[in-house]
Amino acid sequence: MKLKVITTLTVSLFLVSLIAIATPVKAAEPSRRLMIDIMAKGDDADILGATSSVIGRIEFDKVTSELLGQVEFHIKIYDESGEKVYSMKGKLKDATVTILPPWYCEVRYVWWLNLWSVMGDGMIKTTDTDLTIDYRGQLITLPNTGGKYVPATITMMVSPNGDYMVETPGGDIYGSAGGWAWAGIMGFEEIEMFGGVTALTKYMEKWVP
Repeated sequence: MKLKVITTLTVSLFLVSLIAIATPVKAAEPSRRLMIDIMAKGDDADILGATSSVIGRIEFDKVTSELLGQVEFHIKIYDESGEKVYSMKGKLKDATVTILPPWYCEVRYVWWLNLWSVMGDGMIKTTDTDLTIDYRGQLITLPNTGGKYVPATITMMVSPNGDYMVETPGGDIYGSAGGWAWAGIMGFEEIEMFGGVTALTKYMEKWVP
């Protein structure tokens, strides 16, 4: 079974960005605790015939004075008849939070701005299904964990407003495309990167005592 890719987030640039900004984010106001609640749910923007949901939280840790992230995601893939043929769930707790530098997307030809990233060692569980799909221009065989949770590197990337910049001969143009969140796995078996991306339905930052 092949699913047509309708948009792409460049893998190599994403990996370079994460490596280049590996320092954990410190809370700006140590007297108060920052909490960010994130939710994205709907049709997947990368995988035709799929839906994705991402739930995340970023909060200040009083012990380490760093921001730590929690992530849960669920990707469901359906065939042309509407029957679910594959499912992947992932979860991650107390993971490193970073703010990515401006990141260039070679497909949309924009620089994404103001990106939060969460990455760490988590767990994934998939349906007991062997499925090969065309994902971002490459054929990949999706993980099959037999319905059991197994260790995996999980990451989430969030754009609160979809802020971007376009370089033109007449000068840089700035805009917003609407918030989105991506969550998935990296470096799992033969898969360099796989995940789901969909529009934000909730993004809330707040400071609490």
